[in-house]
Amino acid sequence: MKQQELNKHKEDINMKKFDINRFCKVMSRLILIRRRFIIKLFAGLLIGFFVIAIMFFPFFERQPMSDAYIRIRLWGITPFINIVFAMSFFTIATFIISDLGKRQQRINEMMLPATNIEKFLARFILVSVVCPLLIAIAFIAADGLQQLTTMLIFYGGRASLVATWYEYCQSLRTGSPLWVNVEIVLLTNSFTLLGGMFFRKVAWLKTLISLFVIIIGIAISLTTFAYLLYEYTDYELVLTNNALTTFISNLICIGLTVLMYWSSYKLYTRLQVINNRWRNI
Repeated sequence: MKQQELNKHKEDINMKKFDINRFCKVMSRLILIRRRFIIKLFAGLLIGFFVIAIMFFPFFERQPMSDAYIRIRLWGITPFINIVFAMSFFTIATFIISDLGKRQQRINEMMLPATNIEKFLARFILVSVVCPLLIAIAFIAADGLQQLTTMLIFYGGRASLVATWYEYCQSLRTGSPLWVNVEIVLLTNSFTLLGGMFFRKVAWLKTLISLFVIIIGIAISLTTFAYLLYEYTDYELVLTNNALTTFISNLICIGLTVLMYWSSYKLYTRLQVINNRWRNI
């Protein structure tokens, strides 16, 4: 009896610690369960990128086309590629628990012999690392299909969509440091992750609407504050770009990112078999 209690105590201690082997099993199980979602994501983006890449080519003329002319055509559709990338990377994190819509699915998730941090981290990696990699692979594969298609139709003429898109992005660079871009990516990811955890149905659309509402609310608040300050006081509003302002803005950005990641995890740990009506939105 004592030996059984000791073994049970050891198991309880192990369940409270992060175990890499157990995490790998959780990750493998999650990928297996979400394989249909992964396949649909890859196939849909592959077709989407390919259609965008060839939609402006004059295929019915069947005339020889130079590599430079094809590249000019591809340069014109790179803004559409950026829109697809932005929408894909923004919405993908909202699908973090899209497979837990049914009661039995939530029961299976809660009964899984792993810690909450292991299960949440597996889901985070799937939607924040694995899926973006699939988007990039689908883009590269679509470029290969595009080059093969143009070579067959335009008598050997071809140009790389990936290379053209990269050159286009380089031409749009504003000179901001890498860490600023990383901050923006993490802040966006944490917001969409929180939206995916909070909203139950059509999470990507509700998260997108919430973002627009927040942006409009902030813009109206700042405009109203500046107007009242200008009309009813003698103060002048001067925005300076010094080291202190940069430090404070970065601190706020990091704080919001950490807060939203933590809130997403706390919402995950409070998953219920039966949703409360006020949360079932």
